[in-house]
Amino acid sequence: MAEKTTTLHVYGMRCAGCVSAVEKGLTAVPGVGEASVNLATGEATISHEATTTAEQLSHAIADAGFEAAMASADQTDETDARPDRSEPGELTLPGLVVASILAAAVMLLMFLWHAPASAWAQMALATPIQFWLGRPFYRGAWHALRNGRAEMDTLVALGTSAAWGYSAFVTIAMLFHGPGGEGGMVHVYFDTAVMILVLIAVGRMLEKRARRHAGDAIAGLMDLQPPQAIVIRDGEEQTIAAAQVERGDHVRIRADQRIPVDGTIIEGESSVDQAIVTGESLPVEVGPGSSVIGGTLNLSGTFLMEATRTGRDTVLSQVIDLVRRAQASKSRIQRLVDRISGVFVPIVVVIALLALGGWSLAGESLKGLMSMIAVLIIACPCALGLATPMAIMVGTGLGARRGILIKDTAVLERAGKLTHVILDKTGTLTDGRAAVTAIEPLDGSGMDESQVLQLAASVEAASNHPLGRAMVNAAATRGVDTIGVEQFASITAGGVRGRVDGREIIVGRLSTLREQGIGVTEEVEQHFNEATARHRTAVMVAVDGRPVAVIGFADTIRPEAARVVGQLQSMGLTVLMITGDSEQAARQVAETLGIDEKIAEVFPADKQGQVEKLREQGAIVAMVGDGVNDAPALAAADLGVAMGRGPGGEGGGTDIAMDAGHVVLVGGQLSAVPVAISLSRATMQRIWLGLGWAFIYNVALIPVAALGLLHPMFAAVAMSASSISVVLNALYLKRKRLAGAEDGRG
Repeated sequence: MAEKTTTLHVYGMRCAGCVSAVEKGLTAVPGVGEASVNLATGEATISHEATTTAEQLSHAIADAGFEAAMASADQTDETDARPDRSEPGELTLPGLVVASILAAAVMLLMFLWHAPASAWAQMALATPIQFWLGRPFYRGAWHALRNGRAEMDTLVALGTSAAWGYSAFVTIAMLFHGPGGEGGMVHVYFDTAVMILVLIAVGRMLEKRARRHAGDAIAGLMDLQPPQAIVIRDGEEQTIAAAQVERGDHVRIRADQRIPVDGTIIEGESSVDQAIVTGESLPVEVGPGSSVIGGTLNLSGTFLMEATRTGRDTVLSQVIDLVRRAQASKSRIQRLVDRISGVFVPIVVVIALLALGGWSLAGESLKGLMSMIAVLIIACPCALGLATPMAIMVGTGLGARRGILIKDTAVLERAGKLTHVILDKTGTLTDGRAAVTAIEPLDGSGMDESQVLQLAASVEAASNHPLGRAMVNAAATRGVDTIGVEQFASITAGGVRGRVDGREIIVGRLSTLREQGIGVTEEVEQHFNEATARHRTAVMVAVDGRPVAVIGFADTIRPEAARVVGQLQSMGLTVLMITGDSEQAARQVAETLGIDEKIAEVFPADKQGQVEKLREQGAIVAMVGDGVNDAPALAAADLGVAMGRGPGGEGGGTDIAMDAGHVVLVGGQLSAVPVAISLSRATMQRIWLGLGWAFIYNVALIPVAALGLLHPMFAAVAMSASSISVVLNALYLKRKRLAGAEDGRG
């Protein structure tokens, strides 16, 4: 049983074959349950028993022919966590410039100097390049051969060595047999060997630069945590490293400073920009009792907060950790590509040898040599290995910056096939808080709505009940002043009572009024029942022993709900609403929002059954809920989208990492639902396009190379271009307009 997860940086991987080799080596270590290696980030994520050590894992990677280093224990340490750190012995830009100058000199000698001595000059210049630029490929090919496999390094080493070796052989042979060929010049291909190495090196350098841009999103999240924090200890302000802040510390936050850890404000007021973590585009007003998220930006005032979550427990750390885990996970497509790559290179070597043999039998051995080299170079499977993880890295990073956390990349495939979206009503389509929707004075009461609201809100001002707060909020919104209450008492049966301006006021259920000795006629009871059916929840207001009004309540529909429903429908999805409300109340909300279908009067425990029923009918279902009582339904859906609330949610907040669902919306923004689905679809589109390009470059051009129609140097250009193209294809996601992304960050 795996009890621990370790992340290691792996250096020297260049293709999907390398990934397969590392994974195979790791899974052979005793105690390892699963190993997932990401070519784009250069990281291996290993689930293993506690008795398995990092040293054992590193040795397994070394035995496979690669180098390993521990990732930082703190996921927010950018020096260790950023993708594409320089590898040991990696060629620098100045070194590449020198190699390019030498290669250009070899090319000039080949074109301009046709004397026998030219071959010697070319060999003198080409040999250092061959074994300098070719060193990592030789090393990788040797490790691969020692472990009984073949991969990209094998192809490059074979191809360039064949060109250099043949040329060196015929050049040295001139010492014994004299010059031959036209003008006494032998045919040498030093230029082919060195230019292939230079072009591949240039391509890899450009590819790595592009890959760094692909990691900008998660790197930006890592940059959010400020390096220092101001804490109050022993009555004095002290500046310490943010990592040293402890739970319970009092932390001073000034204007224009980022908040170092999660916490609760105990003094002061301000507005906080949480967009980078939750996706909420508008600043949030905060004051005493408000929760704030580490990494967000304090815009205006100064406040004092108590640290509630520090280190890896903060929301920001959980976000980064989830994104990294998602990027390390593998979709079904990537696993298929990895399996194909495991047999791809040996097949390519056979095809290359057949090309050499076929042309040699036809009397054109030199053309056969060039065809063999072209086949070996064009078939390097690095693009196939990069296409999927690059798109996933960009897509999950973009999602994280919008408060959309994709927990496992397998959900991307399911999101592209969705047919139905089920939206939970309370807490999803509504904000989950009761609001006054109607004040209905009874006939003959002699009171208007404002008078009723003033008396009821005045009594409820001393209560903490949600309906009481709703009445107080309604009075404030409508500009109705409350009056001081005397002799306030909470009624056990469900209600409150007190004296306001000399009048005895009771607010509560119909049964509460009866229990307090207030007469309720059939007409009043009918009015109350009808109001309850219309508004779901209602209370009676009695003044001086006489019922005077009914106040109706309902969840407030989110302002963006209708727009979100329309966006989902425009994406070709059938939208359903599920709720425990009455049929009448559900119909009102569904009609208001233009929802296709509704499922009413459903208990939380039965929501899972409704999801499974739709799936049995052939629907591909996404369930959107609050992640608490909707957890079984979220898990049962093809795509579960949990409306996480982070530390700012009511009740102290939800632990994002433990939240239900395959996708978590950190800030609980309903508008992020179509963005999440659109992002998933766009990411899958980039994956398929990247694989398509890689297939064209690495597979479709093999016959062209075998027929002698592709020069090896052009094959090197095409191979490098294939890797760069799949990276740029993934980066195009950053420019993609997503459904529901109105603020330009899609």
